[in-house]
Amino acid sequence: MNRMNPLRLPGPRSRTDAAPAERGARVRRALATLVAVLAAGASAGAATPATPLPAASAASADTEWQPSIDLRYALRGHYFIGLRGSGAFVWQHDGDRYRVALTGSSLVDFAYTSTGRIDGARLAPDRYVEQVLTRRKVVDFDRAAGVLRFTAISGTMPLPPRLQDSASVFMQLAHQLRTDPALFAAGRHMAFVVARPSGTTTWDFTVVGHDLVRTGAGELSCWHLRHAPSGGSLGAEVWLAPSLNDLPVQIRLEKDGGDYLLFTLREVHRP
Repeated sequence: MNRMNPLRLPGPRSRTDAAPAERGARVRRALATLVAVLAAGASAGAATPATPLPAASAASADTEWQPSIDLRYALRGHYFIGLRGSGAFVWQHDGDRYRVALTGSSLVDFAYTSTGRIDGARLAPDRYVEQVLTRRKVVDFDRAAGVLRFTAISGTMPLPPRLQDSASVFMQLAHQLRTDPALFAAGRHMAFVVARPSGTTTWDFTVVGHDLVRTGAGELSCWHLRHAPSGGSLGAEVWLAPSLNDLPVQIRLEKDGGDYLLFTLREVHRP
């Protein structure tokens, strides 16, 4: 076997030596692009009118929100290559103010965070922040002026009633199941106008039905809801577990072409 001369001075790095580092850098850039695309969603534009949810039934008079909790996820996905990592869904509130964050780490770190007020049975976001690596994009909900302000695009947009963002919408769905389970029947639709860094869009969730999801907490029976990607817009799926306070034990973010991120419950942390 040939041995490298330990006294030989290193010369210029060869293309072969550089390849692994270059490939790693390309993968990190590609993943950052995927996360940014998933977070940015459709291009800016006026919000598509959403079909309003039915008025809450008498059975939903109890509007108490789920206790604060930290769900730790295993993360996997695909963007040119298979991806693996970790994530979390953190829900915190004091009965008046809330914070909800969906975070992940797989070669790059990213976080989608919503903060705002609890308005009865609905979340009223004040600010949505999307951060990928060091890039930070903010949506401010200026309720006094009735407009949305963005750091990623110029100008403002009207602030629609009952507007959610791409972090708060998952908790809003979880609370909807908690307070009005009659709305959850296979084939039903629930539409939300959702604020993104690039504007607003409508997420129309279809109730797919019941699924069994294998998690770190065991196999859980869940309601499965899906908003399909179309025309370059972001798709989202969520699996809500009635046995775990109706919380999202699995979330899938997907774009056209099959690239996706899948967050699956690994363990539960309670304050």
